[in-house]
Amino acid sequence: MVREPAVFLRLVTTVVLVMVLCAACSAKPEAETAATEEIQALIDDYLAAFNSYDGDAFLELVTDNYVLDMVGITGNVAQDADETAQMIESLEEHEWNVALVGETMMTGNDSWPRYVSEVEHFTAAPPGYGPEGADGISTFTIVDDEGTLRIARHDYVGNN
Repeated sequence: MVREPAVFLRLVTTVVLVMVLCAACSAKPEAETAATEEIQALIDDYLAAFNSYDGDAFLELVTDNYVLDMVGITGNVAQDADETAQMIESLEEHEWNVALVGETMMTGNDSWPRYVSEVEHFTAAPPGYGPEGADGISTFTIVDDEGTLRIARHDYVGNN
């Protein structure tokens, strides 16, 4: 039996297309784990409050029972909203800032989502992280607080 090259080429192309489509359909879409624009804007505003040393702006973005837990920091610092606002205002003397690395991703499930971001911290003045900075992972718990999205908890684990 002699096969026509064109028929064989169509058959191989069809099989390859079906395999690619099956793989694409079985893969979890990236959009399901990406933070929405609204969530990303909240995280960006939150980090901007840190970078502008603005405790009042920070307090507008968090819940009344907010907790910042900095695991791995000497003394395992856990602070409420007011303590964190005071800390933010004190960061200016160290010229401290934070930057996101990559994209924020959602973890957990729809009833209890968490948003994870890799962050870098830098300072120009002692006690600084130096020019190389410090890397860490921030996990944000975001809730609907009477119709407004707010950050209820920020867990940070880093190499500082």
